[in-house]
Amino acid sequence: MSTITFQPKDMRVDVPRGFSVLEAAMEFHVPIYHTCGGNASCSTCRVKVLRGAENLSSMEEAEKQVLEAFDLPAPYRLGCQALLMQGEIEVEIPKRVKPCRDNKTPPLPAKA
Repeated sequence: MSTITFQPKDMRVDVPRGFSVLEAAMEFHVPIYHTCGGNASCSTCRVKVLRGAENLSSMEEAEKQVLEAFDLPAPYRLGCQALLMQGEIEVEIPKRVKPCRDNKTPPLPAKA
């Protein structure tokens, strides 16, 4: 199990290894804006990693490209791509003024 703390809510939850930050937020009803369905294409689920970045999965090329396109350097990560691998993580969720919209983007094909 890994532990993630969501700021500014100061909500601390335990989640299984391999959950993404976005999945953890959704599981525990933490409002995190997201629009592309976890396909690393929109940057709306971005979070600022305050502590424990070393306990997240490595950043893959698709995530790097999206963060660069939106000028979001470290310590930002996409919540849909950052997997909780071990230990404790603390992230800050940006304030959003619009509610999440329904996902209309088809999921990416499964990795072989």
